[in-house]
Amino acid sequence: MLKSAIVRERLGTRSSRAARSIIVSAMLLAIHSINSAGAAGALAQAPKYEMGTFYICLLVKSANFKDGDTTKNKELLQAHLKHVQGLIADGKVFAMGPFLDNNPIVGIGVFNASSPEEARAMEQEDPFVKSGLFTVEVLKWWAAKGIMKPPEQPAKMATYYFAFLRRGPKWTPEKTPETEKLQADHMANIVAMAGTGKLVIAGPFENAGNYAGVFVFKVGSLDEAKTLAEGDPAVKAGRLTVDVHPWMVAKGSLP
Repeated sequence: MLKSAIVRERLGTRSSRAARSIIVSAMLLAIHSINSAGAAGALAQAPKYEMGTFYICLLVKSANFKDGDTTKNKELLQAHLKHVQGLIADGKVFAMGPFLDNNPIVGIGVFNASSPEEARAMEQEDPFVKSGLFTVEVLKWWAAKGIMKPPEQPAKMATYYFAFLRRGPKWTPEKTPETEKLQADHMANIVAMAGTGKLVIAGPFENAGNYAGVFVFKVGSLDEAKTLAEGDPAVKAGRLTVDVHPWMVAKGSLP
């Protein structure tokens, strides 16, 4: 499901700009995740780069969901693909695709919407949601503009690795010399990962409960993505936790 997300492939000359944008996103992520500062407040600290608000819609299995390739689900899939294609054509969705592991979250889409209500309303029109098989969760996300691109046919899919960062057991809102040092180490690690090209986009969630932010990796395996994510100083210190999912999206949707 969700395999119709397609975007223009523009890698070479875009890489240096993307890396700079990733670093700014990473700075916001570090500030937001560790110090609990709002993303908008952190944004003011990096005025040189244009950040944007996006909405990540999670499609989550409902209690009614049952695995199996039934005729009904095939029909729903075709209707779902048509719905996604319409959203892409209207410029309302950038990257969208399924998680390839067995997870309650079956897939995500990055929406270009004016509010969480607008994003939710669009995703609630998905036939899988209307059927009661999936439910929708919407998270407000800050990321650099210009990395995700409009779609392009025909579809050629690629696997990236989407990591959710959440507040860990040792997360606290207090600002201390120890948390300041950890923030600096966390940010330096993000910048280093972006410099290798393995971290292609990062950014914080805003007012999303225990959800802190996102890493998206372009690497050769799930194990490599997990190693990178779990090696982050804030994760190792227990201030953040991480879970990583193989994510199928169109080639060119991300660097």
